[in-house]
Amino acid sequence: MSKILIERTVTGLHESLVPHLDGVNRAGAVLDVGCGTGAWIERLSANGFSNLYGIDLDVSQFAATAGKCSPANLDQDSLGLDGRRYELISAIEILEHLENPGRLFFHIAQILEPNGIVLLTTPNIESVLCRLRFLLTGNLKQFDAKGDPTHVYPVLSVCLERILRRHHLIITSSWSFPADGRSASSCARTRLVASLVRPFIPERFEGDIRCYLIKRAPQVEEA
Repeated sequence: MSKILIERTVTGLHESLVPHLDGVNRAGAVLDVGCGTGAWIERLSANGFSNLYGIDLDVSQFAATAGKCSPANLDQDSLGLDGRRYELISAIEILEHLENPGRLFFHIAQILEPNGIVLLTTPNIESVLCRLRFLLTGNLKQFDAKGDPTHVYPVLSVCLERILRRHHLIITSSWSFPADGRSASSCARTRLVASLVRPFIPERFEGDIRCYLIKRAPQVEEA
């Protein structure tokens, strides 16, 4: 990348996401929601994407040499995007900060191209480590006193699916990061206990971050 910018997420997440975008048109319009410093936009540029836009509540932190950034409040009625549509919309570690997460998907449904893709990441509250901490302390990992104080909305996958359906969107694939289930934000004792109980608890995804690819739901033709 042409310059090093702060990635406000788990180390290595941005790099791990790029291979999941192999089928996306590099020349298509891209919108990064909550673009922050522009680190993700800069990485996309380094990987061949050329039509890059970002929005954020605080644009003063944007320092990417690629793309453009404009101010927007996701909890408001307009994002000020002048009717543009996007082939890729990314929202990396944003949903958990929103007062009204459904509003994000309302906006996405208006600006996503018919065959566009949404890349979404959020803290994984369904891992064994997170469930164990909640059992023992009554607090959710990454949403307790040790977590980010601006985290206000923990995302359960079943609830996410229901919100998406209201906006005619569906999850097409999901995974977790790190893929091997490591957690840099848990103490060694908690990780040890989790390893002992894991064989007895149904689980699909480990790791600190849950990642999703989302598309428009297929339209059902009336008989």
